[in-house]
Amino acid sequence: MRILKFLFAILLIILFFGCKENFQNNITLKDNAITNKSNVDSLELTNLVRQVYDWNMNNEIDDFPYEYENDSIFVGIDWDKYRNNIEIFEKTNFFSIDFLKKHNQIAKSIDSSIRKADLRWRNRNDGISLWETGANDWCGCQDYPDNYWKTLTIDSLLINKDIAEFVWTWDKQMSHTYRVKAKKENGKWKINYLNGFKYFYTTQEYDKMMKDKN
Repeated sequence: MRILKFLFAILLIILFFGCKENFQNNITLKDNAITNKSNVDSLELTNLVRQVYDWNMNNEIDDFPYEYENDSIFVGIDWDKYRNNIEIFEKTNFFSIDFLKKHNQIAKSIDSSIRKADLRWRNRNDGISLWETGANDWCGCQDYPDNYWKTLTIDSLLINKDIAEFVWTWDKQMSHTYRVKAKKENGKWKINYLNGFKYFYTTQEYDKMMKDKN
């Protein structure tokens, strides 16, 4: 009887450690799968931002082109040029539906604000207008290294389901960083948010800015 109890105890110990090892192996496999997926996403996102900035810097499309009443007085957004630009955006397949919708909302706010602004706000000869940031909105910068898009790397990557958030930088010292969000649509990562575009405002906010400067 004692022998049976002893054998049973040994069997339980073997089963316990066997199950524990299998459990640990399963955890390791899951961790490896998550790591591998994260690495794939990181590579895909790095490739995406490099392609986007290569395209942007070599095309230099005016995001919000003005319609002019004469050589220097603008009256709103030039919608023919704007729609043509958006068609170019769409053909790249770099940008999410949400990004393009937000871009259009910004254009509408700028157009509405310009069309009811006094003449003194709408003279191109006066320099940077109220509806411009004075920087390159795509990189949040005024100066940048030559061909910087070729060496862009991403950092601080966070992925929640189909949304990725990260910053890109153009050097190892991270002397300049820029926040980006991407969204996976039909299995492909696309640009969903660029930090520089947060400096465009609603019509009401532009109205307040003009009122405060009067």
